[in-house]
Amino acid sequence: MAQPSSEKLVRAVGLWGLVLFCINAVVGSGVFLLPSESYKLLGAFSLWAPLIFAVPVFVLVLCFAEAASHFSEPGGAYLYARTAFGDFVGFETGWMNWLARVTSLASLTNGFVISLARLSPPMGVGAARATIIIGSIAILAAVHFVGVRYGAGSIYVFTWGKLLPLIGFIVVALVVFPHNPIPASLKLPGPGTDWSAAALFMLFAYAGFENLGVPAGEYRNPRKDLPLALLLGILAIAALYVLAQLGAMAALPDLSKTQTPIADAAAALVGPAGAIIVTLGALLSMAGTNSGTVLEGSRMFYALSLGRPRLRVVSYVHPRFRTPSVAIVIHVAVATILALGGSFAQLAMLSAVARLSTYLFTCAALPRLRRINEGFRTPGLIVPILGTIISLALFFTLNRFNFLAAAIALGVGALIYAIAGRAEENA
Repeated sequence: MAQPSSEKLVRAVGLWGLVLFCINAVVGSGVFLLPSESYKLLGAFSLWAPLIFAVPVFVLVLCFAEAASHFSEPGGAYLYARTAFGDFVGFETGWMNWLARVTSLASLTNGFVISLARLSPPMGVGAARATIIIGSIAILAAVHFVGVRYGAGSIYVFTWGKLLPLIGFIVVALVVFPHNPIPASLKLPGPGTDWSAAALFMLFAYAGFENLGVPAGEYRNPRKDLPLALLLGILAIAALYVLAQLGAMAALPDLSKTQTPIADAAAALVGPAGAIIVTLGALLSMAGTNSGTVLEGSRMFYALSLGRPRLRVVSYVHPRFRTPSVAIVIHVAVATILALGGSFAQLAMLSAVARLSTYLFTCAALPRLRRINEGFRTPGLIVPILGTIISLALFFTLNRFNFLAAAIALGVGALIYAIAGRAEENA
């Protein structure tokens, strides 16, 4: 399904840039902040959480890799669902994907403040907190406003900035290894364990890969490069998460007592200098993921507006910078408001809930997408069936509040769809 408006954008990102995009999109706050949250939920058994949840995530990644091989236009899951199931289902899928992106940006900005407050506690409260939230989002918006090459460049720098101290921490933790958490981790959590919350938190930690296809209009060869980048990226991320969780639990036997587990574990291993280095890595990590979220979220909003006369202003592309400038401004404005009013954990949970429809409709779309053209293929129907089952299972684990939030979000999306009107067939 061609989208001529995407030709206004610049195709500037190749395969290895996409691998870094994938790592950057997923490795944000999760590896630096969520180990303590999973420990609170699962206790010592949380050591195995990154490995256990990597299995269903990899099935979902295979589905997205196959879906991405059919398209070179922007839109990601919105485009996949729209092609397979029609404009309304596609719009709702894209709308939920955008909500996941905007709440993720808000959540990680709060995580950024939490990590910064470890270096200087006054920065985490009051006017200082608000200034940091507004300023950090505004800087990223400005970088992406002036061109995709600058935005991509910021993502490359931030990705390496987060990986180097994290890899260093893992090496030191596994060499020193002051405490062996493995024996205690072999016991399953007792009755009353909130597995639903644990699943959503780990989903948030692995989430982000599904958005790699959204800015496809700015990739050099998306049909060939995107599937390979997704597979390489998620394998590297799974290894990183498992080793980081092991290193943190080896340094701090009880992770429930800290909000900044990796930084505190580094301090326990090598002293204050280690904590400062890891905290700086965490700051770069969240800034990098936020940079990717500005790119992907604004492009999803842009893709939703294409061919819809009442949303024409959102599809405006700046004549000089060739970026969807209006979509960028709206995306970061909404994220700033949410970040100022919410907490890291609340917004992380909402982001995880919002992205479930993205998984469900992409997996279910694969049989129909296979009729379009040749591309990357998984054997038979086993992977799309498993992906659909996993997505449905995640929906059924939602508690009443999260299910209600998802229903309200879908209702708002339907209202906006009715106001915006159907997309033109050639859009």
